[in-house]
Amino acid sequence: MSNKYEQLFQPLKIGQVKIKNRIVLCAMEGTNLVEGMTKYEFNKHCRDYYLERAKNEVALMVPGMVTIKSVIGDSWLGDQEEIMMGPVKSLMDEIHTYGSKVFMQIGAGMGRAMVAIKPLRDIYYAQKDGSNIEKPAPFDVDRIFRSPSAGLPNVWDPNILSTEMTKEEIHQIVKEYGKAAALCKKAGIDGIEIHAVHEGYLLDQFTISATNHRTDEYGGSLENRFRFVTEIIREIKSVCGSSYPVSIRYSVESKMIGFNKGALPGEDYIEFGRDLEEGIKGAKLLEGAGADMLNTDNGSYDSWFWAHPPLYMPLSCNLESSAAIKPYVNIPVVCAGRMENPDTAVQALKENKVDGIGIARQLLCDGEYVLKIKEERVEDIRPCLACHNGCFGVSKYKGNPGSIPEGKMGCCAINPVTLQEQEYQITPAKIKKEIAIIGGGIGGMEAARLCAMRGHEVTIYEKTDELGGVFIAAGAPDFKEKDKMLIEWYKRQISSLNIKVLYNTQINMEDLDSLTADEIIVATGAYPRKLDVPGAELNLVMEAIEYLRGRKKLHGDRVAIIGGGLTGCEIAYDLNLKGKQPIIIEMMDDILKIDGLSAANANFLRDAFRKYETPIYLESRVIEINDRGVVIMTSQGKEVIEVDHVITSIGYVPSPLSGNSNKNIHIIGDAQKVGNLMNVVWGAYNAALSI
Repeated sequence: MSNKYEQLFQPLKIGQVKIKNRIVLCAMEGTNLVEGMTKYEFNKHCRDYYLERAKNEVALMVPGMVTIKSVIGDSWLGDQEEIMMGPVKSLMDEIHTYGSKVFMQIGAGMGRAMVAIKPLRDIYYAQKDGSNIEKPAPFDVDRIFRSPSAGLPNVWDPNILSTEMTKEEIHQIVKEYGKAAALCKKAGIDGIEIHAVHEGYLLDQFTISATNHRTDEYGGSLENRFRFVTEIIREIKSVCGSSYPVSIRYSVESKMIGFNKGALPGEDYIEFGRDLEEGIKGAKLLEGAGADMLNTDNGSYDSWFWAHPPLYMPLSCNLESSAAIKPYVNIPVVCAGRMENPDTAVQALKENKVDGIGIARQLLCDGEYVLKIKEERVEDIRPCLACHNGCFGVSKYKGNPGSIPEGKMGCCAINPVTLQEQEYQITPAKIKKEIAIIGGGIGGMEAARLCAMRGHEVTIYEKTDELGGVFIAAGAPDFKEKDKMLIEWYKRQISSLNIKVLYNTQINMEDLDSLTADEIIVATGAYPRKLDVPGAELNLVMEAIEYLRGRKKLHGDRVAIIGGGLTGCEIAYDLNLKGKQPIIIEMMDDILKIDGLSAANANFLRDAFRKYETPIYLESRVIEINDRGVVIMTSQGKEVIEVDHVITSIGYVPSPLSGNSNKNIHIIGDAQKVGNLMNVVWGAYNAALSI
């Protein structure tokens, strides 16, 4: 290794524990070593995941949060001797052979940030209207939403109001933290991370005056509001000894304008939560109580796009806030939040802005991330898109205040191997075959890459003169820099694997039998739906891809976007940034009604439209386009919206090759069923590994 990234590979001392470099794998939902919903269980899916990252030079790993008490049960983490001294200790012993360390992240609870999934909502409302008084609920729903003060609105469903936590409950949690930490220490875990004064969870709610209205010793002054977490730190130190490290997951600033209203980067606002001044004072209080590290970012569930920054957020979005507290404490400060650019990370360390770099989703996307930096193979790193499709697709829209996707969270949209290391092993094919890939979009390139890695001879047939397909248009806006990087990553993979690409080659159904290939993968994508109204053929109308690829130009400022799905809303935001005046027209009762679209992403766009005062017409149908603009039908009747241009974004239709063939054909991605990038890439894996 040359000196370029040397700073990243200097050791760091956290209390009495030394880690070998400055990379900290931050906790993520779905990567929990121990799950604790109704009862505690070892998460066997995580074993290979953490071992692979330990083998690949990650210095400190913080598994996903486990609550001190089971979320809807009555079990306590500190009583789980069998789990902790069994599979957890065994895994710790193995991880330590690679020189990596592990801190267990333990949370006190969610309070008003608890996702209001349907079973919880049903029980809550049934109890409130008295309809199930005769039939006791299977669990105490009030305890699940318990917060510092009564009457706080739930983040996901503001009609759910919290009850107040008692002092007896606080004291019991403090004691249980010490007990659980002692068990973690016994199991070989290197330290504890308290989850914490972060992201608007329960302990964070205690520290913020807007959510803590208590008049006892846990409310009022800043010292009182931080008392709950400082008592936990002192209890752990008392039970485990002063040398046992305690890290605090810490949001320096809340970035809240109000409940369910986040401040956008650069927006002028009055802080509703914790401002930087309190962030600095809070950091000093945590250090004074015995904390050994601050693992920092910004935000809360009300401004979730800071704590879980989507692709619209700037890279390194939390760095300046983290750097602002560092001069005031003498313990290491780690910064997380799109910090994966190694050049930025090195510069932040050199300038003494922070002591460590928190990486989360990028290590889902590429488990060899740290090793590739060390070997200066940065161009080989598969870039994280900050899409949240695989790792945290918790959705929120009108009629659905909180839904969790089926299957495991913590996965990766573009790397199915994550948390499925056994199921998606890329092994040599038993019989080497000739494979034809029809279509050079992301699905086609991924299938080609995998087939070539397995030893097959692969040819891509692409009808245009470039690889990337519709994803080129998807990555066109300036805020989609990682999309552009992914296309280039795939191109390098195709080149390095010597995959043959035939450009400007259209393959139709009748051509398939003439191909010499043993197997054919069809990745021909989808085509846009056409708007069928009078005037749709006018020059002022363009389809989303025509706009994104620059095939039609805008000559005016007022632009109607027909369709309030993800593509339409991203185009509207792109127009906002360019100083245009987009107007969104949507037939449904809300924009972004997409299951699996993370609320962090959707909330950013909603807050952006608030900031830019973007008009949104819901439950509105376009019935005509004319030279003046768009005629819509609403519940109030006809309305004319005067615009200079119209961009249609009303969905896509699969475009597979159809007909009969004697070949073995696999149809993948949007050619099979229109979905998101996760559907495309995972479908490519399934097809390629089946051949």
